[in-house]
Amino acid sequence: MTKHCADIQSDRELGAYWEREFCKLAARHGLVFTPIQIGLSKSAQAWSLRENKWKNYTLPDITVWTAPGQHHEIKHKCPTRYGSFGLESYRFEHLIEFAHITQQDVLYTIHNHALNGGRHNKTNDIRHWLTANVMELDGKWTVSGTHSSSYYANGVITPQIYYWPVSLWMPLLEYWQ
Repeated sequence: MTKHCADIQSDRELGAYWEREFCKLAARHGLVFTPIQIGLSKSAQAWSLRENKWKNYTLPDITVWTAPGQHHEIKHKCPTRYGSFGLESYRFEHLIEFAHITQQDVLYTIHNHALNGGRHNKTNDIRHWLTANVMELDGKWTVSGTHSSSYYANGVITPQIYYWPVSLWMPLLEYWQ
């Protein structure tokens, strides 16, 4: 078993690989998109001026421009032993804020490698992709705790994690149809 958060460079490369694989699926479905985060050492930001102060917003990984627009936070993971998907609370809060601002779908989209033969299998099958609108996940986490480590600013932290049952996700193919 691979130790969680053991090699930031390798993990980022794997994440970028699956972001590109998501883009290939989007292209095959006739969608126009921008991979926002690939190749960046820090998260991409949007900015506004509020009450004479600059406010920044962390952007999701990929924006689909095809109307009505959608923004995807991409993860390559499998469910926990309790049948849940998790996300750091601070990341989730950024996604919720962005959904309110854009009034577009902001989705937590997962390549479920449990359906793909493991974390290192590179086969890209749309049937292994699941998605959930963050507005529909808001307030529905079943466990909130600090059960896992995560990368933050090129280091490792143990943040608060929200967990949701896998049943709240739908197949990506169904969402796109």
